[in-house]
Amino acid sequence: GMPHNIRVAVIGEDEYVPRLVRAILDRQIIPADNMFLSAQDKAAVEAAAGRGVQLCESSAAAVVNSEIVLVCASRREMGTELAPISQCTRGTLVTVCDSGAVDIAFVKERVVFGTEIIAATIHRGEDGGLYATYAIDDGVRLFLHQPCRDMVDALCR
Repeated sequence: GMPHNIRVAVIGEDEYVPRLVRAILDRQIIPADNMFLSAQDKAAVEAAAGRGVQLCESSAAAVVNSEIVLVCASRREMGTELAPISQCTRGTLVTVCDSGAVDIAFVKERVVFGTEIIAATIHRGEDGGLYATYAIDDGVRLFLHQPCRDMVDALCR
């Protein structure tokens, strides 16, 4: 379909970040210049090299510029990765983690009230492929459900 015209930051610390960046750009789920990355995130910057994404000086700056923030981290690191967001987001936050412990309650304890939260859990199927399950908080606006799923699902294909 047509690219979703929404501004998206991709931040975090784990191996999924560069893969997610590449998958979203390869499948043209959003226009490349609607993607915001931290210039400090070398793996993500490398994955997006030459694609025309927007580089910001920090994760917090990428977050401020975007409507949807995708945060990829292990359960252990997720609290740390949510810290730059905790004060400055008014948008939609999608956590991407391979632990079901990172659920809506986990995220709500760490971010400011009023944030729309989607918790995506990545699973490895019996065939070795990845798939995602989603917990979507009641407050998330309906038109954002599909773009968020499309972006995380791109990682799994």
